[in-house]
Amino acid sequence: MPEGQKLQFRKKILLFSVFLLISVFIWLLSALSKNYNTEIEFPLEYTDFPEGNVFIGDMPGHLDLRIDAHGYAILKYKTFGKPDPINFKVSAFNLNRPENDSSKAYILTRYLRDQVARQLPAEIQLLEINPDTLHFRFAREISRKLKIVPDFSFGVDKQFTIKDGILLEPDSVEVTGPHVILDTMRGVYTVKTDLGQLTKDFSDKVRLKKVKDLAYGFSKVNCRIQLEKFTEVQLSVPINVLNLPDSISLQTFPSRVQLTCNVGLSKYDRMEASPVRAVVDYSEINDRTSMLDVKLQNIPVYLISYEYYPKKVEFLKIRK
Repeated sequence: MPEGQKLQFRKKILLFSVFLLISVFIWLLSALSKNYNTEIEFPLEYTDFPEGNVFIGDMPGHLDLRIDAHGYAILKYKTFGKPDPINFKVSAFNLNRPENDSSKAYILTRYLRDQVARQLPAEIQLLEINPDTLHFRFAREISRKLKIVPDFSFGVDKQFTIKDGILLEPDSVEVTGPHVILDTMRGVYTVKTDLGQLTKDFSDKVRLKKVKDLAYGFSKVNCRIQLEKFTEVQLSVPINVLNLPDSISLQTFPSRVQLTCNVGLSKYDRMEASPVRAVVDYSEINDRTSMLDVKLQNIPVYLISYEYYPKKVEFLKIRK
């Protein structure tokens, strides 16, 4: 295409674009000058609940307002006129309560109409508020001291064991919140944490797991896990007979079991005074019984693992 024709073509495109923009602008002015019936969101915040009560559950964070206004006013409002949330003071209104549940209450949103309308621009007419009812649920606010429960996953290097368990400082926390939640809780968990494979002592601060509607006296606790090496211990434990009548004596064969266990080095000395008992139960004997099961009692919690033999023994019953 010759250079002159190219220039002529560009002028036509430019002229067309100018007329198009003018047409769009005129159409936009015409559209914005009309009245529209539309819906906008109005934010809500709740304060000042009845004394001694706390709010539980989810509440709408906004009201849906049906309004009527010029397009100019609506555009201006949605672009620049976002309102501050209504500070809805709950105790300032007469709450309606169902007869069968005193923990529930509701209020009709038409009672908020004047407060909402005052925050809207004068050129916007409020037609309707949705939802037409706000529902509340209250509970008594109480405080309790709860144990802190560690929620960790970890492994321990095969040459070590945990010395004294998972130590938390402090080991309990004051919790405040609705009684319907606190009455069902037995403890407060730490945030679930994977510590990986431990090859040395662990010490750090850990966070408490947040529960909705509850407030804690503090948010972190000190945690310490100490490792130690362990050793194998072997004990010969005499067999005792339970439920033995005074007129009967009973001899087991063998009369002792051999207990083999792994224990941390710091607990080694305790094994000499170990309360472990091996027992058989005379009441399990009937005409067809030839052997009795041996069971262990009073097994120390600090044992890492244990095994014993035999688990069944023969017996001789003699009348006195």
